[in-house]
Amino acid sequence: MITLIPIKSPHLLVRAIDNEHFYAVNCAYPNSLRILNRAQYEIIAAIDNRTNTSALCNKLSIQTDVLDKFLGVLSQTEIIRFDDHFSKPQKPASPKSLNFWIHTTNRCNLSCGYCYISTLNTSSGMQDATQRQLLHKLVGTVSKRKLNSVKLRLAGGEPLTQFKAWRTFIPVARRTLKELGCALDVAFITNLTILTDEIIEFSKAYNISYGVSLDGVKIHHDATRSFKSGAGSFKLVDSNLRKLLAHNIPVSTSTVVSNANLEGLTDLTRYLIDLDVPFRYSIVKGEAIDAELLERHLSESYVVMSDAIQTGWQFSNRHQFCDLKPNELGFQTCASGFSGGAIYVDGSVNYCHVHFGDASKLSHSIFDDSMDLVDMIEQGSHYEGMKSQDCQSCRYKSVCTSGCPVYRVNGKDPQCSLYYKFIPLIYELQARERLKLLQDYKMI
Repeated sequence: MITLIPIKSPHLLVRAIDNEHFYAVNCAYPNSLRILNRAQYEIIAAIDNRTNTSALCNKLSIQTDVLDKFLGVLSQTEIIRFDDHFSKPQKPASPKSLNFWIHTTNRCNLSCGYCYISTLNTSSGMQDATQRQLLHKLVGTVSKRKLNSVKLRLAGGEPLTQFKAWRTFIPVARRTLKELGCALDVAFITNLTILTDEIIEFSKAYNISYGVSLDGVKIHHDATRSFKSGAGSFKLVDSNLRKLLAHNIPVSTSTVVSNANLEGLTDLTRYLIDLDVPFRYSIVKGEAIDAELLERHLSESYVVMSDAIQTGWQFSNRHQFCDLKPNELGFQTCASGFSGGAIYVDGSVNYCHVHFGDASKLSHSIFDDSMDLVDMIEQGSHYEGMKSQDCQSCRYKSVCTSGCPVYRVNGKDPQCSLYYKFIPLIYELQARERLKLLQDYKMI
């Protein structure tokens, strides 16, 4: 009989769900979350990286074949291995897809005081010649690199003020790339104060998705996102959001949590759960936030989510917290610098959209025919390697990837301590969701 020594992943997280159920997850291996009963939990707890399987069987009074089978299951996602050669997310040699943030216009119909776009309202939309060159550049890059998909996130300013121009571009671009074996996905990143029947029908025809900026419910949204007249925009956004959902148009919302809307976070959570719309909460960058209040209101919001899970709400594909990647994990925070970046209204290619208008940041131009888009990405500014030693050794390094590289402080996300508290909770809520499904189907 061959005896082996099981080794637990150094990135293993094991926590209780209730008195009889637990979860285990390898935070460096994608989709490794498992529900455990007490007996299974006790097996993992008994693994000390020194005791072999024969001794474990004796200690736990388990038959050899039962233990071997269970350990075999755990090894499939590297919760345990029989050596110490644990894998970690790796950066591919080259991208298979592209993901670009497109600055369609500097014009916006709202007057949000915190807008980071330094060139706001200095010019109008992207010129036809720039759009044509963008498509030319996409075709050349896709052909050369044999890419299988491209995603364009049309932002601004307010991109829906430019709908007519992109209504012409999108069908031509999609058809042209399809002939090359490449799919084109398009999303509008919008304040959703503009929505017509024509936009809805076009979106359905071309499977356009929407990312909607939402600061809160009613007064909390209106306080920060108002029209130039001073009137709030929530009532209109709420109506348009419901229209998109009624037409089964893919839509998600994004909320930047700051001192201005902290107190409304729990109400916003209930609102978004009731709508059953995917939503993301991010922490404001570049300004102070009350850490104690932030943790309290986030905790209260996660209690609301936990309760909703028990009524069938799908937490795992409805909520995202900041740039955390608890399931798919990652080698870096976003596509910037590897398979994507940001393209400004004049065709300049930047590492990130927050750099628009900053002449000190390195950029290229889509009108430069000496390079394709991947060359421009690779030869542009890079920030991903700027990570602290703490991050390099952290259990959650593949979940958090040190946060947005543009806003790191001393090589780590300013909200590091907050993530350390909430990452286990996020896994717990995923586990509660899965446990409920198992119990509903009487599988556990």
